[in-house]
Amino acid sequence: MYGINLLEVAKILGATAASNVVFNKHGIVRSVHQEIIKYSAQQNIDMVKVMMRTLAQQNEQAYKDVVEILREHFTEQELQKILPQ
Repeated sequence: MYGINLLEVAKILGATAASNVVFNKHGIVRSVHQEIIKYSAQQNIDMVKVMMRTLAQQNEQAYKDVVEILREHFTEQELQKILPQ
C-alpha cells in the first residue's frame, strides 16, 4: 500500500497519544493535527492519508475534530487530496 509501513503509522499515533498523556500539554486532537501538518509540509500525502484513515477507524469524533482544524489551514482541494475517500 504505497510503501507505507502501518507499524510506523501506529508508532507515530501511539507516540503522539503517549506524549499527550505524559506531558498533558495539548489534547490528542491537537497533537495528531501537528503530525499531519508536519507530514503535509514534507509532502508525504500518502502518510497523511493513512494517518487520517487510521484515526477515522479508531476514533470518529477525533477524526471530525482534526478535519475541522485542517479546514482552517487547507483549501477544499487540498483537503480532498489529504482525506481518505
